[in-house]
Amino acid sequence: MRPAELDRVSVAEAADRYVELVRARTLTGALSPATAEVYARDVATLVELAGERVVLDDLTGADVDAILLAFARRPDGRSSPVRRVRVSGRGSRRRRRRGSGGRSRRCSSMRRWRGGCRSIR
Repeated sequence: MRPAELDRVSVAEAADRYVELVRARTLTGALSPATAEVYARDVATLVELAGERVVLDDLTGADVDAILLAFARRPDGRSSPVRRVRVSGRGSRRRRRRGSGGRSRRCSSMRRWRGGCRSIR
């Protein structure tokens, strides 16, 4: 049975209500603050794609499909662009020398004399 009067809720109003509900669940411990932030960011993106003033009841299935497809094609913004980190020569040589268990393949004469060197070969 259909109600006599419909409450025409815009996409922005529905998103605000949802974000409030998510924040309430965060306060009770049901969601972590990081998860709540991701949900809020994703909902804001969906509002941007659908349009703030669009009424939810006016969206068709094709509209929802188009919005979801546009959402899937967008970069999610969780990570920043990849930055290349320069590794010093000394650190890279050290990593190349390591064998299994992190032991160095080269053994100093003092360690050999004490018996602390094991052959990795």
